[in-house]
Amino acid sequence: MKLAFDLRDFKIPVDRLAPQESFRTRQKDVLSYRFYPTRSEKLVILYHGVGGDSRYLCALASAIAKAGIAQVVTPDFRCHGASLGASDIIPANQLEIDLEELIIHLKMKFSIKKMILSGHSLGGGFTLRVAASDVGRQFSKFVALAPYLPQSFHALTPDLGGWIFMDKDGEGINVNYPEIFKSGEEKTHYSSEFVRAAIVPEDLLFRLHKENVSLSVATGDRDEVVIGARHVEIFEGIASGVVLEKGLNHLTIVSKPSVVLSLYES
Repeated sequence: MKLAFDLRDFKIPVDRLAPQESFRTRQKDVLSYRFYPTRSEKLVILYHGVGGDSRYLCALASAIAKAGIAQVVTPDFRCHGASLGASDIIPANQLEIDLEELIIHLKMKFSIKKMILSGHSLGGGFTLRVAASDVGRQFSKFVALAPYLPQSFHALTPDLGGWIFMDKDGEGINVNYPEIFKSGEEKTHYSSEFVRAAIVPEDLLFRLHKENVSLSVATGDRDEVVIGARHVEIFEGIASGVVLEKGLNHLTIVSKPSVVLSLYES
């Protein structure tokens, strides 16, 4: 299957890439993240999507920090970064547990008075999942960029941009990562258990309305994986801001940070 976008057009600005750091959870697991400092007591936690890790978010993360908006942490989901190769057969609440462990670790290291949770693609879906949960009450705002939603929301393109395809069980995800770009540090298969631990519940909209969260959703109008116009339909009236960014696709929504910086300012 051919990709609908060219990965050669997506460059990671390595001169702005923060070093990988790691911490040990109370479950004795080692997880990793990257930290982008600035003089602020506000913190943005920014999650990546499938097929990549915290590295590809460095353009956005460094721009947020450079603008003085907030400190930024880009975590590696379990089974990425320092824990690449670990089993992704995980309990349904494992990623929320990992997030809470990360928060404990960060609050021991840095002065934090306000937190925003954000994410791109599957990380955007996880952001929405947390927003609709008790864990979300620790955050003042949520920013979901091109969020991945379950098929029942009818917000995915028919071929998912050629980037991912589903397992036979309809839940697990395979990433169509071109061999020429592989370095051995990619995760190219996600079990149904991992996906279920990351995606939103079917009653997401009811929960978001009940929690009355501060939420912004932004998607490019040229996104090859998710349907931005459908996001507008779904979240209008629930999110405080639903933006369809002109000319941006699934990757440029995070590689051209000036377009979305304002979403993190409040």
